Amino acid sequence: MKASLHFNLIKKEEVLSPNPVRLRVMLPVLCVLGVVATGVWWGLFAVRIHAAEQKLAAVKVSIESLRADHKEVLGLRTEEKELYASLKQLGFYKNSRLLFGNTLSQIAEHVPPEIQLTELDVPSPIPPPAPDKDKKPVAQTNTFESVTMRLAGRAGGASPTDAINSLLESLRKPAFSNLILQANVPPGAFRQDNVRNPTGRNVLLFEIICRCEARRFE
Repeated sequence: MKASLHFNLIKKEEVLSPNPVRLRVMLPVLCVLGVVATGVWWGLFAVRIHAAEQKLAAVKVSIESLRADHKEVLGLRTEEKELYASLKQLGFYKNSRLLFGNTLSQIAEHVPPEIQLTELDVPSPIPPPAPDKDKKPVAQTNTFESVTMRLAGRAGGASPTDAINSLLESLRKPAFSNLILQANVPPGAFRQDNVRNPTGRNVLLFEIICRCEARRFE
């Protein structure tokens, strides 16, 4: 009986792998695919950056076009606030008016014949001090303003003092209470009229100060 002999003449490196795709073929393919995928990603990223830059440029152009309008609107708003403040202040002055006409028209009926009025005025209020540039201005807190009325004249006759007191008492009557709160002769207001009457006899110069209703800025 003859024995069969089998000789394996294929080298080990020539033996085919059971995997149908060889690794030495797959590695280059995978590298190429990675490079392509990276290139696509960077391309999409560049497109997005370009789109964002275009959008930013468009926004800047829009802002520049609106800047002048925005500046004009701010100016109009500032002017509106100033006009509103002026109107509000004028409204305060309108509400603070004191009507002297009806009251003053009655004074002539109460002036004794021995008295001649030479002056009747309402002094202006004392202006506030000038603002100090080094200090922050203090906000105005007073909502009212004191008002005084000054009467001046000459009194003659047998008893000029009694005539002046009669006028003073008349100013304190209810006919004037809607305007005059208090009427007084200040100290030193009586003096002889030596200029108009050299003898100085029975002729007195006088002043009466009336404290009136305050002007209320409300």
